[in-house]
Amino acid sequence: MKHQLDLPTDYEPRVFVVDDDESVSASIAELIGSMGFRATTYTSAEEFLSDTDNRICGCVIADLRLMGCNAIEMLRKMKAAGYEIPLIILSAFVDVTTTVSAMSEGALTVLEKPYAEQELWDQIIAAILLDSEQRFARRWLMEFHEKEHRLTEGETEVMRMLLKGLSNKTISHQLDLSARTVVMRRKSILNKLEVDNVIDLAKLITKAQIIEQHLTTDNVVSEIKCQLQE
Repeated sequence: MKHQLDLPTDYEPRVFVVDDDESVSASIAELIGSMGFRATTYTSAEEFLSDTDNRICGCVIADLRLMGCNAIEMLRKMKAAGYEIPLIILSAFVDVTTTVSAMSEGALTVLEKPYAEQELWDQIIAAILLDSEQRFARRWLMEFHEKEHRLTEGETEVMRMLLKGLSNKTISHQLDLSARTVVMRRKSILNKLEVDNVIDLAKLITKAQIIEQHLTTDNVVSEIKCQLQE
């Protein structure tokens, strides 16, 4: 199944099942195993949180009404601890208020029990694909900002003007720089960002902006920039 989904070779997802009904956990784990993925089961949110950390990947499936900390409270604690893994909530008591609350906290979806195996499996696949894509995007964005961080203040200023479509001559005039200085800074910008020309530079910056917009809700962009400044 992993091969069919075309997941990265270094991405090893696992499905973490949190349900105080062990028969439900065992049934879900069996389904996951039959599709070629690994599953780990827990009987409480507290057990899951104490046994894992924010580096886990794949997805989490949790019953809404867990004993002790419920699934929505668990999700809040996961977010506070820096978990980035998608969460699917299962519940025999689904209503609009619960669904809105869960989704607003960041749950991928809320499935009502009883559910069809195919419906659950489709959501697991969606969660794993989302997790893989977002991790790739975070990694790409980190690498981009590392390159961008190498630019000098002067190079950054020239880059902004290049992206506005201004010519070397205009940039030279507006910044009161020699033509040679502008040419050298332009060459350095392209080298540091590993692109061949200004058109490719514009494509690179646009891609970064799109990814940043996509990840902003997870505060990923600010976290990456903070790491680069440390």
